[in-house]
Amino acid sequence: MGSSKRDIDERLRFVKIWANYMKKTPNKEWSRQQNILINSVIKSANQDAGLYLRVKKAATR
Repeated sequence: MGSSKRDIDERLRFVKIWANYMKKTPNKEWSRQQNILINSVIKSANQDAGLYLRVKKAATR
């Protein structure tokens, strides 16, 4: 199923906004923000993995 013109237009608007933000944001601030994002993704993945293993262990009892 293909994307609608509205979906494509919305994505293009987002890309333009994001590209403009990246151009205007100093590298130091950009790096700090990316660090926060990446650390939160890793933390979430680790929590999800731990939860999965606990549920799996409980299900095999």
